[in-house]
Amino acid sequence: MVMDPSTDIVRRRNTATKTSTGVVVWVAVSCLVGGALASTLTQHQHHTNGQSKNITNQQERDGKFIILAKIARVQCTTTDSAHPLGTCMPIKECASKGGNSKGSCAGGLATCCVITKTCNEATSVNNTYFVNPDANSLELGACTLTINHLDNNICQMRFDFITLDLSQPDSNGICTDDFLTVTGGVSSVPMICGYNSGQHIYYDVDPNGGAVKLTVDRSAQASLLKTWNIKVSQIACDSRFRAPVGCLQYYTTTAGTVSSFNFLNTNTATGQSNRQLSNQDYGICIKRADNYCGITWEPNNVGGTFGFTISGAADALGPDLIGTIITSSRDSDCTTDYVVIPGGMYTTSSTSTVAMPAGRYCGLGFPPSVTTTSQPFILYVKTDDNETRDTINRGFRLNYRQITSCA
Repeated sequence: MVMDPSTDIVRRRNTATKTSTGVVVWVAVSCLVGGALASTLTQHQHHTNGQSKNITNQQERDGKFIILAKIARVQCTTTDSAHPLGTCMPIKECASKGGNSKGSCAGGLATCCVITKTCNEATSVNNTYFVNPDANSLELGACTLTINHLDNNICQMRFDFITLDLSQPDSNGICTDDFLTVTGGVSSVPMICGYNSGQHIYYDVDPNGGAVKLTVDRSAQASLLKTWNIKVSQIACDSRFRAPVGCLQYYTTTAGTVSSFNFLNTNTATGQSNRQLSNQDYGICIKRADNYCGITWEPNNVGGTFGFTISGAADALGPDLIGTIITSSRDSDCTTDYVVIPGGMYTTSSTSTVAMPAGRYCGLGFPPSVTTTSQPFILYVKTDDNETRDTINRGFRLNYRQITSCA
């Protein structure tokens, strides 16, 4: 099972006086016990922060005693489907941070706290959800969440787009009405708009740097109906869930599916619909599993044949040609919009055993398969600033599977 990266936020410390995420805090719990058990317990000393605490004679007579329970700031599962993960903390602290209790944790001694923030608010709590304003808000412009580091051991953040439904780009693929940006860190995130629910991005930050700004900018009246719900996870510098530097997206399973931002497959080569975004330049990384030596990429045409439409005018060809090897282009023919698979070897039919080399892939179709043993496993994405001639292009969606036979 692949664990969520925010489960390993900060290394645990056996210090009860600190209260940052991932560090235990002590909460007092009053207990009732039987006379014999209470009498036994009074013969022992309870140690907290190096100080000995004796149970008083009065507590012995009452059959009561006070214990100190450790509450670790770890990720927990909530009872809220819209905000499925929270942070375990004492109930009073959750309330003081403006959070909502959504289930219990730590054996019932604490609450799974959900923190939601919206425009012009700040957070320093892990698993914070950045959400759109309510329907009564009429304010356009920048809606920003300020994200303060949990501590100086944070090197990366992950943003999960549980929901991200913004206005579509213009006919040139440029985000003009709405867009999402991330600033304040050390890596680069392209401007994103359109429909991106289910996508995610990783963002590298300086552990000693300032706050990160996550911003959704809305400029049109229709944009007031747009929605987002983005989970913010902070990842420690020494976390095993940290993505490699240079990876905007990172997948850790041996098989899966990746897609470009704002992708929607359809066989309808008319209308605006979802469009490929301009000015995209990033890497999609796949974690190589033990004993796997290569990776194979294949087209995903679920929903239609527009699963790989990156360059060229899709409405200038017959629908039966789109998505075939005939409309696929490679290497020197790919100069504007393309994906790069380092060391790629492609086939021309699903039954072919002959593979030919190519690193760049573009056009209106993808080969039946592209396999590479080049490591690390990365798919690079590149689009230019002019999509006007690439009419009705959707972008791409590709399946991948790691392989163990690379002879």
